[in-house]
Amino acid sequence: MKVFLYSLLAIWVVLVTTECPTLSAEKEGRQVTMKRLLPQKVEDYIADGKDEFYDRNSSFRYMNGAAELYRSYAFKLLVVRKYVKTNQPPILVEFFDMDSPAEAFGIFSYETGEEDVKIGQGSDYGGGLLRFWKGKYFANVFAERETPTTKKDILVIGEAIARNINQGGLKPKLIQFLPEEDLSERTLRYFHLHLVLNHHYFLSHQNILRLGNRTNGILATYLPQQTKEKIFLLLVQYSTKNLAESAFQSFVKAYMPESSASRTIKTENGKWTSAKIHQQYILVVFDASTVEKAEQLIQMVVKKLSVK
Repeated sequence: MKVFLYSLLAIWVVLVTTECPTLSAEKEGRQVTMKRLLPQKVEDYIADGKDEFYDRNSSFRYMNGAAELYRSYAFKLLVVRKYVKTNQPPILVEFFDMDSPAEAFGIFSYETGEEDVKIGQGSDYGGGLLRFWKGKYFANVFAERETPTTKKDILVIGEAIARNINQGGLKPKLIQFLPEEDLSERTLRYFHLHLVLNHHYFLSHQNILRLGNRTNGILATYLPQQTKEKIFLLLVQYSTKNLAESAFQSFVKAYMPESSASRTIKTENGKWTSAKIHQQYILVVFDASTVEKAEQLIQMVVKKLSVK
């Protein structure tokens, strides 16, 4: 028995001494890079020298419930830096390493709709908060209280950070399969979990599409000029065709059980919903004014998927 316990202890020691330094080195490398990307001084604002770092496990201490949202986009590290200036409120920067440009775009896309101030690869400013992404990084920049110069100061700091990020990145690959005509690019939403999808377009309290960390989803809004309607297109990618088929059956059974073989129904709001599975993708159009519009949008996406 003692030999067995000693063996377990020896294995544990080996794991700690071989794995932990690697993980620590990776985290330390990210910290060094992030500190370098954040300027020490921007005009008359100076960093207060008290940077705070949070990883996936410790992020709850800083963000409380919001940590789950960032974790759903697989963020790796957060640094919080405060910039101070005499007779002005401090400006806070929350700077995230999201591990990939797709995830950085994803967390940015969660909430847009304010002013695009052309910072980074995508930006949004409103209510004293600047949000932007560039490469694999995402940032929130805001003042502790607003003054007449708050917006200018926030944008100056945001621009300085964005300039320091030399390498940009690509948006999620799913976007290339979306028809471009009438597409509202500012309302694109990239996500993995059903709770995030529900925030933008409510389907069900249950995870009827069987979304998870290994699924990629994009919700697009189309605004046809002629009809002034708003049509939603959902495209979800699964890791295998079998998982997509299982999720499709789950969705049809829960959301449109009375649909015909065409998987098209008229919903209670008088609009049309159409769904289709193609390889490992599920496509759904919501709120189309006619059956033809719903099915046409579906076919346009299938055509793009077929030549990828």
